Amino acid sequence: MSPREGNSKTYDSPILDPPDAERLELLRTERLARLQGSMRAHDVAACLLFNEPNIRYATGASAMPVYAMSTFVRCAVVPQEGQPILFEHANSVHRSRRRAPDVRPMHAWEFFDDPVAEAAAWADVTVAALGELGVTGDLVAMDRAGTAAYLALESRGVRLRDSGPVTQQARQVKGPVERSLFDQNAPLIEAELRTVEAALAPGVSERELLGEMARILLRGGGEYLATNTVCSGPNTNPWRAETTDRRVALGDLVYVDTDSVALEGCFFCVSRTFAVGEPSAAQRATYRAAQSWLSSMEALVRPGLTCGELAAMAPPIPERFMAQRYECMIHGIGLEEENPSVCHPQDAQSNADSVLEPGMVLVVEGYFGEVGGDHGVKLGDQIVVTDDGARTLVSYPWCDTLLAGG
Repeated sequence: MSPREGNSKTYDSPILDPPDAERLELLRTERLARLQGSMRAHDVAACLLFNEPNIRYATGASAMPVYAMSTFVRCAVVPQEGQPILFEHANSVHRSRRRAPDVRPMHAWEFFDDPVAEAAAWADVTVAALGELGVTGDLVAMDRAGTAAYLALESRGVRLRDSGPVTQQARQVKGPVERSLFDQNAPLIEAELRTVEAALAPGVSERELLGEMARILLRGGGEYLATNTVCSGPNTNPWRAETTDRRVALGDLVYVDTDSVALEGCFFCVSRTFAVGEPSAAQRATYRAAQSWLSSMEALVRPGLTCGELAAMAPPIPERFMAQRYECMIHGIGLEEENPSVCHPQDAQSNADSVLEPGMVLVVEGYFGEVGGDHGVKLGDQIVVTDDGARTLVSYPWCDTLLAGG
C-alpha cells in the first residue's frame, strides 16, 4: 500500500493506511503457523507468553504495548494445534476481540495488597485453560513472568521451560504478509531521517530533534520509539549515549538510530550520521571508513551462508576503531531485536552453524569511534534476505558532505 501524503504546507511525511481486516487475518495466521510449527519441532505442547512482541506474534493483538512490557496484565496460552487463548487486560478485551478469536479477561496479580493470593487465582484459570487445550502434565514453555506467578504455577505441578528457542526460531523468517508490512513502513522511517537532517542547525537541541522524529513516527501510524538515540558532538563518543538537552554546534557530527516501532509493530533500526557545517578531515576519514565497511558487509549477505562463514568473510575494521566496535555486525529484527546475529570475527559466535534464509530481516550496523576521540560515527541499514542476495528496506542516502574529499 502506498502512503497517503499529508498537508504539504505543514508536513512532508507519509500517513500510512492501516492494513484491512483480511490482511491482518492473513498476517495472524501466517505467524501462528510458524510458531506452532516451531513448537512441534521443539516438542512443546504449549507456550505461555507474557512478552508483548510474542503475544502479538501469536495472537495478532496488541494493547498498550509500552505499559504491558513493564507489567503482567496480559498473556497468551498457545497450543501446538488450534487457536490460542489470549488473556487480556479487562478494559482492552473489546478491542482485542477484533483481532484474536479467543479473548478472555486476565486475572492480574499486580497492584493488589496480596499478590500471592491473586497470582494463585490467575494460576487456577491458566491451568484450567491448559487443560481445555488438552495440555495436562506436559512441559509448558514460558518467556517471562513475575515470581508470584512462577511459584503459583510450580505449586500446581506445571513444569516450565524456556520458550526462547521456540519463539526465536519461529520469528526468524518473515512470511509474505509480514515482509509487505516492512515495505509499507519504509517511507515512514525515511521521513524520520529526512526530518531530522532538515532540522539540523546550530542551536537546535538533541531533544528537539528526537521530538521531530517521534512526531513523524506517531503521526504517520507508528507506535513508539524503543530508544532515544539522537546524539551530537562529544555525545557521539563513546557509543550508547542517549539524547540530552545539548544544543548542536557548528562542526558537530550528529547520529540518529531510529529504533522505531512502526505500523503493526514493525521494528526499524536504521542509523545515519550527519555533519553540521564543514566537517574536519578526521571526521570525514571516520565516516568514510564506516560507510565503506557497512557497504562491503551488506554486499556479502546471501542465503545459504552460515553466520560463522559470514563472520569470517567480514571486511576488517581499522584497528583504531576496534576497541569500541559495535556489539555485533548483524542482528535479526522483526517485532523487536531478534536473531540470528553475526558477531565480529574475533568474538565468540554461539550460532556459527545458523544459516541465512530468504525472508529474514536483518540489520547490518557498525560504530566507528576511537577511544577518547571527540567524535564517532554510527551507520546501519535494514535489509531483507532474498533468493539471491539481500535488498535494502530503507534507502536513505549517505551524507555527501562527509564522503567528499576522499
